[in-house]
Amino acid sequence: MGGDADGDATGAGRAGVSRRVRSASPLGDGASLGAGAVLNGLLAYGFLLVGNRAYGAGFAPVSSVWSVWAVTAAAVTVPVHHAVLRRAVGTGRGTGLGRLLAPAAAIGVVVAVIGYSVRTQLFSVGSVVPPLVCGALVPAATLLGWWRGRASAAGRYSQVGTNLALEGAARLIVALVLIGAGAPAVALTVAILAGYLPTVLTLAVGGRAGLDSSPVGSRPGSGGDVAFSAGVAAVALAVQVAQAVPVLATSARSDRADVVGLFNLIAIGRIPLLVGGAMLFRLTHWLAEADLDGRGARVNRILGWSALPVTALGAALGAVLAPPLLPVLFGDSSQTTPALGGLIGAASAAALMATAGAVLVAVQGRGWPLVGWAGGAVAVGVVAALGIPAEVAVRGASGYLVVTAVLLLGTITSAARPALGPTAGSDRAAPPAGPGAAGSTRRGRP
Repeated sequence: MGGDADGDATGAGRAGVSRRVRSASPLGDGASLGAGAVLNGLLAYGFLLVGNRAYGAGFAPVSSVWSVWAVTAAAVTVPVHHAVLRRAVGTGRGTGLGRLLAPAAAIGVVVAVIGYSVRTQLFSVGSVVPPLVCGALVPAATLLGWWRGRASAAGRYSQVGTNLALEGAARLIVALVLIGAGAPAVALTVAILAGYLPTVLTLAVGGRAGLDSSPVGSRPGSGGDVAFSAGVAAVALAVQVAQAVPVLATSARSDRADVVGLFNLIAIGRIPLLVGGAMLFRLTHWLAEADLDGRGARVNRILGWSALPVTALGAALGAVLAPPLLPVLFGDSSQTTPALGGLIGAASAAALMATAGAVLVAVQGRGWPLVGWAGGAVAVGVVAALGIPAEVAVRGASGYLVVTAVLLLGTITSAARPALGPTAGSDRAAPPAGPGAAGSTRRGRP
């Protein structure tokens, strides 16, 4: 992280505070972020493709670990990234890595122990490797979120985009090496963990400068920070659950072709989420740069007015494009209907809008209500999916849409309330006006 040194504030009591980068647009540096996210997604699909073709049904333990990785990305990496970014830009404070890694490591040990106790049922093998990898994913995801948060706060979005691409590349390269060496399928679980190697190497090359970046008197775990992370994580987890349940339900009650078709359909629906999710870090930066002023109100209006048209557009694109596109991309075994395509398209669009709304609401100091909305959305989605008189794939996809629609409604409703400020519930420290401006007072927004 050698280049990160200039991202730390230079004055006493401001060590580790990232350089503020003002912008007039929430989409600055979007090209690098978007490209990195697209490459990450394509390389992830490459990993799944080569693994399935190499091991067939033996790929099952890798699939289970992959599911755990997806959850840790949603529950740990994403909220830590947003929280570190928002804290540095909005309050002028850094976040110490050590204080984040300690609880993450403890949680990782618990995950490993639980995974080991049910390893045969969860991973279909008696090997100790999958539960150990799952345990290591928690602190690794924390490290990744912290690094990306610091880089984003310093305005280094090209580095974040590069890191996204390298994450997927490292995972695929290690998988290909293991497959070429004739390693057993369970070894590919290590390849999932290898996605964090680029970040570790970046830190190793850059040394420990700025790792313990919290100034004296700061509180990295303050109420506002926890509420922000909890709100973003809850919505991200609800989306993950809503995506996984249709596939799992279909696999239990339908033939392999239906399962494959639905899985690949949802995988395509994740593409705008991958790209849009990367752009949301720029939105956090943009909103946290000032006391929201007119920015929050502007995004609130955009979110409210665009929710229905964007969701309808997603439904139309899914219904029209998915049936002919799936066989071309994934082969004749992947088939879907316009109805399923429309449901997944609408749900994916609503998920993207809800995730953006969650960031907006959490930045404005209302993260905790999102936790309730997320729990309620999953519950309503389950009830809806069980009550719809249709084949299981349609029911699962309908549940996915209901979950994301409720999440979107919750974020729009919460965003309509008067803003509390980006650090409600925690002490606010005025950030420096720019590099080398330690000790200066906060300047008003131009």
